[in-house]
Amino acid sequence: MTPEPTTDDSHDEYLLAQVREAFGRVVYSHKTHEKQADLCFRKHRWQQGLLVAFTALSTGTFLAAVLGLVSNPVLTSLATSAIAIVVSALSLATKSFRFDEESKAHRDIAARLWDVRESYLSLITDLMSGATSAVDARARRDALQDATREAYAEAPRTTARAYRRAQDGLKNKEELTFTSREIDLLLPATLRLNESEA
Repeated sequence: MTPEPTTDDSHDEYLLAQVREAFGRVVYSHKTHEKQADLCFRKHRWQQGLLVAFTALSTGTFLAAVLGLVSNPVLTSLATSAIAIVVSALSLATKSFRFDEESKAHRDIAARLWDVRESYLSLITDLMSGATSAVDARARRDALQDATREAYAEAPRTTARAYRRAQDGLKNKEELTFTSREIDLLLPATLRLNESEA
């Protein structure tokens, strides 16, 4: 015989366990999208930097040819043509590989997941403190699952590299945690818990 699910307002350890698991998944997804946005933005900056550098080099080579500063006009023409081909290729790449737009899409999803993450954290706090009923907590959980599903449906794909960076940031660099002292230093003196240590 299977036990009946609890329907009263008592502490539901199974509900808490499920909400904690969902919170953990959203934390990782949020951080992975942040890291993917950083990776895409770096690629965008490299792409733009190379385009500017080769465009300047192309202009300089062209001016050297026009002013006759280089003694061999055939080599100058070849160099100018080769650099022009590289500039054209880089220009086409900026139209095909839109790293800036991809970075923005990942930042937008990360912002949506941040809100879900914080709402899950509030729900965990309310469940553990007994400040919410099991019925209310289930309704909040269901709404958060819907918000998460909607965010995932619109999310661009992430890479294994971004996931590894998120994992390293969360596990080894404690990017989502603060010590009590660190929080106290961010707060006005009247709101600190450990005033003598701050």
